[in-house]
Amino acid sequence: MNLLYRIRENKRVLFSFLALGFIFFVFLLGYYGLEYYLRNYRIPLVQLRKVVSYTINKELGKAVDIGVLDFSLREGLIIEDLVVSNEEDFSFNDHMLKVKKVTFRLSSYFKESPTVEQIDFYSPHLVLNENVSLRNQLIEYAQKSKLKDIRFHDARLTVKQNDSTLVDWKEGWDIVLKRKNKKLYLSYNNGWFWIPNTTRIKGEGEFSEASLDEFQFEFKWKNYPSEEAIILTNYLFGSNVHSAVLSGEGKIFRDSVSGFTARGDVEFENSFIPIPFFENYILDGFRFREIFLFTPNKEEREFLGTDFRIKTTVKTENIKEPLLDRHFEFQIESLENIAERISDLSGNFSLPLSGVLKGNLDLLESGDKNKWFQLRGEILGSEIQWDSKLLQLDKGSLSLKLTEGNEWSFNFDSLLFGKPSHLSGFGSSVWGRSKKADGSFYYPMTSKTKLVFQTPDLTGSEWKPLYEDWKKETLEEIRERQEKLIPEEYFYQKKIYKYFLESMNLDFGIQISNFYPFDGSKSLGESKGNLVVKDGRMNLNLNLGTTGSKVSMVSYFASKTPNFGFSLVLNEYPWSDPWMNFCGTELRPTHVGLDYSFNSIGSDYYSLHKDARTSYTLKLFGVHLKEADLVSKLEMNLDPLKKPFQMEFDLSRYSDMDYISNLVVSSDLLDLKGYGNNKNGNYAFTTYGVVGESRGSFSFIEEENKCVIK
Repeated sequence: MNLLYRIRENKRVLFSFLALGFIFFVFLLGYYGLEYYLRNYRIPLVQLRKVVSYTINKELGKAVDIGVLDFSLREGLIIEDLVVSNEEDFSFNDHMLKVKKVTFRLSSYFKESPTVEQIDFYSPHLVLNENVSLRNQLIEYAQKSKLKDIRFHDARLTVKQNDSTLVDWKEGWDIVLKRKNKKLYLSYNNGWFWIPNTTRIKGEGEFSEASLDEFQFEFKWKNYPSEEAIILTNYLFGSNVHSAVLSGEGKIFRDSVSGFTARGDVEFENSFIPIPFFENYILDGFRFREIFLFTPNKEEREFLGTDFRIKTTVKTENIKEPLLDRHFEFQIESLENIAERISDLSGNFSLPLSGVLKGNLDLLESGDKNKWFQLRGEILGSEIQWDSKLLQLDKGSLSLKLTEGNEWSFNFDSLLFGKPSHLSGFGSSVWGRSKKADGSFYYPMTSKTKLVFQTPDLTGSEWKPLYEDWKKETLEEIRERQEKLIPEEYFYQKKIYKYFLESMNLDFGIQISNFYPFDGSKSLGESKGNLVVKDGRMNLNLNLGTTGSKVSMVSYFASKTPNFGFSLVLNEYPWSDPWMNFCGTELRPTHVGLDYSFNSIGSDYYSLHKDARTSYTLKLFGVHLKEADLVSKLEMNLDPLKKPFQMEFDLSRYSDMDYISNLVVSSDLLDLKGYGNNKNGNYAFTTYGVVGESRGSFSFIEEENKCVIK
């Protein structure tokens, strides 16, 4: 009874639920029935598949593959697994477009000619091979078609040029293209922009429906990796950027009156930038801000950092061809903060440079192929310092002025190894323009330069670390060329010759008031010299004091394989370092007499080494074998060899062997003459004469750092 009573009391509720259930059932039946009817009788899916394939083939000339073609009332016409080739077929497996699903929402399902209201692309990946005409076709199609809404969900884009990737969106983007009031409105983003520590980019803009040349667009970046849009990064920076993280904003617009304009403010972090003209050196981990403004005939960039400001302006003037007018302004308060970020590709290089640098330069292309560039401006530097184990320079003051006619004057005062030095000069530099075989241009320089270096005191031994470093790099290059069999390159085909040396006229004078061989030695007096480069020849002469010691170099380098000659004359020259190792000890003379000659041909160190002809006459004063391990096979007194004596000989080098002749060893207790050789650092001498009270023939042979006397 209670159950029947409750049913009577709640029958209205029950009937309501039953009615709702019936209505829902009728709705589902009608929904799926209508969908079934439209799919099978109203919408010709088979014909549509052919139409889609034909349209893509006709409009783009590309092969197309459609996986599944279906229909639903909720999404409209559905294409799953759509693939468009970059070619006319799929033989190269080179895809232009891959889409998991595309949906077309129609204006009506019952009209004879319904229109597409909206297209949705789900997880599309578009690959373009730097084809400008194809990009224009796609934009023109979006403009001319009557589509009101095109949406890309989780889209990725890759743009390639030959083997390089210019654009590579690694994260999916949501892109919306809407048509309204005869304009196309575009917006995109790759996620919620406000989330901290994320990589985000967003933008919005509009295109004219009537013309490709009218648009405006705004965009913002946050922690965006440059690798995903390297062509845009290089365009903003004005040079190549290997990698960087970008944050900032910008705006671009174009109309028929002002043309193209772009402006913005962007920050580069963790940048990895190769230094122009020095490709083996990079700015690593650099952070700076850039404010830019680009118009059809001018590009302005201002780079701002903690301690520097650099502004560049490039104007373009079209006469017979585009001519550029470049203007540079820079104010660098701390060279050290920039220099510490410079390294080479190995990561072992450091630039120990500091100071302040400022200036401005104007570089104008004249259009005259014989005087292509006109350079004017001024560079000033102060507190310049170079502190390394190779070179020590302090309190440098720099002034370089470039005037009309490409003439210049230069002054540089500093403390070089703690001693005042002055470098000054003047000259002119003219750049022509020549065409290479491949049609590109290069700009050889014709220069006339007069320089003078002056210092009151200079110590020769302070330059030894620089010589040792050069020697180390030279030996490494020789070994590398031997191991890798690197072919010799004709010198007059090298860039350094074609760009600088071919038409160089240099006169570099050297004036040293007091020349010291090493710290603590007496002055050898005034040293003078000069370096002359002219007509493909180089000639260096430098007196080392007034005692007859001098250095000379000569070369004729305007040839396939330049010849090179070097000579060094030392006349009882004070000496402090070991000269040679013999019998397990170092021969350390007090003075040295030397007449050294080196001659060779070649365009690299290996060639010069391989074809070298070396000879010299040497005289060592005050050497002894006091600390040598002398092992005599004869009955003789060895004390005369342990007291100071003079040693002189002539040496000629052939291949890996040094041949020694005219050997003379003399002192109050020694009088020996003979000959010898040196192979791989092991000396062997054959002599005859007097050692103390012993007379006869004596041979000195190195064996395991011992001196065996027979």
